[in-house]
Formats: sequence, C-alpha cells, structure tokens
Amino acid sequence: AYLRHLFAANEYLGKQIATIHNLGFYLWLVREARRRIIAGDFAEWKAKMVKNMDKRL
Repeated sequence: AYLRHLFAANEYLGKQIATIHNLGFYLWLVREARRRIIAGDFAEWKAKMVKNMDKRL
C-alpha cells in the first residue's frame, strides 16, 4: 500500500524502492540461472519459472 501511495503521489522514493526491488530480483534470477546451468537442470528450472511468471503477470 505504501509503495502504491508513493507512486500515486508521484514521489521519487517510490521509483527508488521499486528499482532496488527489481535489481534484487534480477540479481537472484541470474545467480539462480547460473547455479542451475552448473547443476545441469536449467531447462527444467526455466520451464517452471516461465510458467510461474506467466501466472503472476
């Protein structure tokens, strides 16, 4: 609710918080992809992630 308020009020802090969150997500995503490639199960993980992300978006 707070983040939504910041966006509605056109506060710069909302954009900063959203950017930090998004960067954290992408960092996790790349690290996990690298780990899955090394483990040899990237294709299965990717299919699962795409399915999960489709539900959320």
